Amino acid sequence: MVHINLAERGGSGDLSQANWGVLKAARALLFVGALCIAALGLLTGSIGLAGGLFGPRRDRLVMITLWISLLTLTVGLGLALAWHGWRSLQGRESTPFQPRRIWPWGLLYLLTLLAGQIILSWDLVPVLTFPPFHVAAGVLPPLIVVGLVGRSLGGTVRWRGVVFQVSSGAFLATSLAFAIETAIILGLLLLALIAVAVQPGGPELLQALAARLEDPAWLQDLTRLAGLVREPIVLAAIFLVAAVVIPLVEEAIKTLGVGLLVWQHPDPARAFVWGLAGGAGFALAENLLNTAGALDAWGPVALLRAGASLLHCLTGGLMGLAWRHLGNLRRWGPAAGLYVASAGLHSAWNCLAAGMSVVSLNSQSSGQAVVGPGTATILALLIGLSLLVGLGLAALSRFLRQGQSASRPES
Repeated sequence: MVHINLAERGGSGDLSQANWGVLKAARALLFVGALCIAALGLLTGSIGLAGGLFGPRRDRLVMITLWISLLTLTVGLGLALAWHGWRSLQGRESTPFQPRRIWPWGLLYLLTLLAGQIILSWDLVPVLTFPPFHVAAGVLPPLIVVGLVGRSLGGTVRWRGVVFQVSSGAFLATSLAFAIETAIILGLLLLALIAVAVQPGGPELLQALAARLEDPAWLQDLTRLAGLVREPIVLAAIFLVAAVVIPLVEEAIKTLGVGLLVWQHPDPARAFVWGLAGGAGFALAENLLNTAGALDAWGPVALLRAGASLLHCLTGGLMGLAWRHLGNLRRWGPAAGLYVASAGLHSAWNCLAAGMSVVSLNSQSSGQAVVGPGTATILALLIGLSLLVGLGLAALSRFLRQGQSASRPES
């Protein structure tokens, strides 16, 4: 471990001259890439924000919230990554990651939820006032989890490593996940269309479905949408994607940043925090971008996203340990077991979330209360799963704290 720490401080240590040159080139590439992310985010976000301000009134709040969220993610996190990359190029050490006070963040999160919901409910010029609260509600939960675990493990990692892993989860992992999941879903859709087309009457059915999907009035009719969702093949497709495709893909790539640093031979505590930070970055991007269109039920959705942030952090930590087993110890069995456990937890959450969406749609289409018995039951299960994930995260952090080595943290 000593020779690696020396190398990260700017000295040669035991690294060969060639390896040191590769390391310097990687740091320079990281610095330039971070600046490009910030610049590209600033350009596209500004253009999108201007378009939202002068776009259709009915979509204005959603578009402005979405583009401000994108600006915050790319410019804020991109500049933070560039700063640490620049200091790394200069051979400067990074300070230990050990936040002192976390409870004010939690209080701020609760106040953010309350204020944001009041702004939406009372229509207090939300176009101008709401987006900052949406950003805060998306950013705070994953950062609180990372801060609590970082404090619990006593500065096992340093700020530079945490910022790199959060950025990897937010930028690299989300981009790859979106591309892979889109390709898989389109492939499944193509197979389904082919299967329907070769059936008797299949082409006519596809033409009728295409005509319906092109009709905005049909898409806005909750009764018809609920009827479509209740079709067995549609339900099967929803749960196949939610319970199988998404968990397997996302858990495999969410913590790629840990895989990029396994050459540093992290101990279990460090690998866990790195993975957890990658999961936090993934949750950060989802919280900011995936929920901007759900403003009609923003408060409940934001609360559920806090539970999803816990889930992404725990499964990210487990996958960090899996990368250590796979990359350093060459132990495929434990790595596969941790991957299955992570994907299983993710699948359970997605099944409940998808089920609640389907039940809520059916309730709204039939004129019943949105929070009916079915929705309330699933919501209770989601809350229970969130509590179990939080307890598991605390227990695992305590276990790693008790067993962590006395080696110095990475630079």
